[in-house]
Amino acid sequence: MSTDTKRVHVLLGPEAGEKGVRLKEIRANLRKEFEADPEIHRFYPFETLNGEIFTALSNNSLFSEHRLVILSQAENLQAGQIKELAEYIKEPSDTATLVIISAENFLSAKLTGHVPKQQVQVFWEMFDNRKQEWVRNLFSTANFGITADAVDVLLELVENNTQELRATSQQLMQFIASDGGDTVTEEAVLRYIQHTRQESVFSLFEHIATGSYERVLDILHTLIRSGEGDAVPMLGGLLWQFRRLVSLEELLEQGYPWDDAVKQVKVMGKSAAIRRKKDEGTYRSAVQRYPLDVTRSIIARIGEYDIKTREMGTELQPMVLEQLLGIIMVKQGRCPRSLGGASFSTDARF
Repeated sequence: MSTDTKRVHVLLGPEAGEKGVRLKEIRANLRKEFEADPEIHRFYPFETLNGEIFTALSNNSLFSEHRLVILSQAENLQAGQIKELAEYIKEPSDTATLVIISAENFLSAKLTGHVPKQQVQVFWEMFDNRKQEWVRNLFSTANFGITADAVDVLLELVENNTQELRATSQQLMQFIASDGGDTVTEEAVLRYIQHTRQESVFSLFEHIATGSYERVLDILHTLIRSGEGDAVPMLGGLLWQFRRLVSLEELLEQGYPWDDAVKQVKVMGKSAAIRRKKDEGTYRSAVQRYPLDVTRSIIARIGEYDIKTREMGTELQPMVLEQLLGIIMVKQGRCPRSLGGASFSTDARF
């Protein structure tokens, strides 16, 4: 053992993309230091309840001079695990590097207190003005243009970290290039997301607007089985579409003709015009099925359930999503409190 705590890194915060870049840097530095790739071991808290991680940290390898041991989702560590890791960090092995990763901004001081401050890094979510510039630069570097409306829609519909944004943007560029184009528009983003997956949050909303509760549950289960059923992006997509609906309904209530209203729809103050005939049909059905006061209630429920799903384990999320879809389609978003006259297309901050 050694007291060389440079062999311990803590990477915190919600920005998964930048944390991934930093992890690659740590690995590259080890490769340079030892002139060979380190042996990599990955753990989650539930995989090391009996101290398996310490075996990887302490036992020398026959195949590599150094080991890189990665512990993800450290926010889920139990008290006993934190105590054992804290003891290890005080006197870490000099033949292994430990990287502790968490989506939270803070971990127990018992765990981080013995790690040098320069090796505890927090990767914050980008500010909104940086996100737009980051997306534009990503497309520009690849010699693609992207309109301001397309940037806004992409940021609304894609999980809010650079890892997901980069992956989706690269796939989107391939999709546009396959049609011989080099500029991404709002319509192209929506078309890509709708047509690259058999089922998506868009088809889910379409059937919420036009179909049966049973069919909507079928789509939800299909998404879950395919790995596309993560609650956070799914609720984000539904929230965007219901905000789009409530903006349309507010315009219609103000006396705008349908053809004018669909062109002036906004989401959070940004243009979200409904241009495709198929989408117009979906939203026409949604207007008939969910009156304005119901749509406002549904948006409130989605916001509440977004908080719930972030606070619970992933194993409970399917049940909670089923419950929310029942509230939307069967209960019509009903809740005990009055929502007043707020415009959720402009005032909501869930």
